[in-house]
Amino acid sequence: MQQLSTTPFEVGLATAKGPVRDRNEDASLAAQFILVQGDERPLPVGLFIVADGMGGHGQGEQASALACRLAAEHVIRHVYLPVLADGPGMPINEVLEEAVEIGHETILRRLAGAGTTLTMALVLGDDAHIAHAGDARAYLGRQGHLQLLTQDHSMAERLLEVGQARVEDVVSERRVLYKALGHGDRIRPDILHEHLGRGSYLLLCCDGLWGAMADAEISATVEAAPTPDAACRDLVAQAIERGGEDNITVVVAARGWPGAARQDRAG
Repeated sequence: MQQLSTTPFEVGLATAKGPVRDRNEDASLAAQFILVQGDERPLPVGLFIVADGMGGHGQGEQASALACRLAAEHVIRHVYLPVLADGPGMPINEVLEEAVEIGHETILRRLAGAGTTLTMALVLGDDAHIAHAGDARAYLGRQGHLQLLTQDHSMAERLLEVGQARVEDVVSERRVLYKALGHGDRIRPDILHEHLGRGSYLLLCCDGLWGAMADAEISATVEAAPTPDAACRDLVAQAIERGGEDNITVVVAARGWPGAARQDRAG
């Protein structure tokens, strides 16, 4: 008898407004299922989103929630449902681009002056497709190494990229974004593709986490945690302890948790 795992991913999600902010303007989502057809290889499917809203009087909170919901709805309609119906679907890159564009255009119409970052990962089997606009980040973790996949769309990053400044000179420019949903007439998100093999994990987070903790600290915290959920809670707690001034949100989706491998070796 074939033995199949009934859990497509091990997932954790945690968020907090932090010690300084009056409200939490982040939005996040984790949705997953596994499709098994006869003796075919099981197909894990997952959608993971982190959005960091910008705008006064609660508009940032509304912008991030709106973008998160609309992006998820578009992906479910044009990827999830065709997968379940075993029918043709749109090209994935096109779906992800349209999902971001729909959120952008809707925010412009409904919430003038507000904006949000959006980083989204769609996982089909071993393939992770990522759409990114702003400075929320996506990382790929594997064997104790954390690789940054996305590039921050901030003025600080742009100045560093063209060699016009040093890291210590652009701290004040880190929060100034040149690309975000709700800002500008049009938006073109970065679209990435990565292989997500067994024993690796995706980590999506807003700048409230990566701005308070170095990548090496993030990796060490994840590797030490017994579950993805515990990893996310520990990361949020440590960011707050380090005096993080912003909202903090993190999502971890793993194909085989590092802690499980350590327990197997110990056993």
